[in-house]
Amino acid sequence: MILYPPEFSYFDFFGVNIHYYSLCIFFAIIVCYLSSLFLSSKVMTSVDKNVLSDIVPLLIIFSIIGARIYYVLLSIEYFILNPAAIFMVWQGGLSIHGAIIGGIIFGILYAQKNKMNFFPYADIICATLPLGQAIGRFGNFFNQEAFGLPAVNAPVMLYVKENFRPDKYIQYEYFHPCFLYESILNILIFVFLLFLLKKTSKDYDGVIFFSYILLYSIVRMIIEPFRSDTVFYVFGLPFPVLISILGVIIGISGITIRIKKGKESIF
Repeated sequence: MILYPPEFSYFDFFGVNIHYYSLCIFFAIIVCYLSSLFLSSKVMTSVDKNVLSDIVPLLIIFSIIGARIYYVLLSIEYFILNPAAIFMVWQGGLSIHGAIIGGIIFGILYAQKNKMNFFPYADIICATLPLGQAIGRFGNFFNQEAFGLPAVNAPVMLYVKENFRPDKYIQYEYFHPCFLYESILNILIFVFLLFLLKKTSKDYDGVIFFSYILLYSIVRMIIEPFRSDTVFYVFGLPFPVLISILGVIIGISGITIRIKKGKESIF
């Protein structure tokens, strides 16, 4: 099966160019928000829906800022030469690692300022986040970015136009659709976290939050070696892999601490 991106990464809507990437991000945010509200009514009743609704818009802003800053820093040489491109987020370039970091920083500061428990809200948001990521990853498909290494006779392959191919792979037409691999794995994480949420939400707040960090870090460690667009290496390893290793350590440590502390909060 071969996946062919559309001719253009946008469509005309009454004279306005609507980018598919932006639509994917928009729908991902809406799905996460509505799913979080639903779970707060059915599973995590300790979460105040009004507070959740107040948090989400600010969380989105901080996450997008974090996602863009992280991406720009990893490709700083390009953006020094093209500073105006820093603000062209519709062309892609929102790193999920940066979004997670930005969101966590905001969440901790917000919880401390308002003297509230950070973990229940982090749990309910992180329980739905993988579903949003699964949707958002299709933005990479429309922008023909974040794809994998060249593929030959793979069950699923992505056709990439010549002007989007890395120079060293310019002669290849088909590549591994890493966006699809990650989307599928994110859906599996989402299903698992929903199951876990019912088991842990009442007595072990924070377990879902750290489980998400652990599981997504593992997914990135699996996917990253297949990607062809990594530009920043440390000690011979892609930087996202090193961040993911740190995420695995944080995830395991956090799960252990939260299980031991039960309902107590470390923030």
